[in-house]
Order: sequence, then structure tokens, then C-alpha cells
Amino acid sequence: MTDFFFSVAEAAGLPRPPVVDRQEASTLLSAEMRSYLAESKRIDNTRMREHLGVDLRYPDLASGLSALFAE
Repeated sequence: MTDFFFSVAEAAGLPRPPVVDRQEASTLLSAEMRSYLAESKRIDNTRMREHLGVDLRYPDLASGLSALFAE
């Protein structure tokens, strides 16, 4: 999740969000946010593209962010 948030901040021209350890997170973040972050998983779209023949407009985070924040 850290890489994701850093990538979004950089693409938006914003400073990176602060990094906190698990101990700090238990006092700074809600239980719902901690649960969300603990359950987040990386998704691989290879099978979808290969088996279904899907051609994604933005196949990765970098291309999606680039299009989103294009000037």
C-alpha cells in the first residue's frame, strides 16, 4: 500500500504521506482503515488478459495515473 500511496502522491504533485509503523497506526487510524490496509492485496491481471483477451486501456498503475493527471 505504501508504494501505491507514494505513486499517487507523486503523480498528483503532492508530498508523500507520512509513513507510520504498526504501533503508530493503532493509535492514528480507525479500526476500519487498519482492517482495510491489512486485507489489501496485489491483483495480477495477466489471466484476465490472456484467457479473456481483454485489452486494458490502463494496464498498470503508472499508465492510469499518467492519464489521470495529464495536463
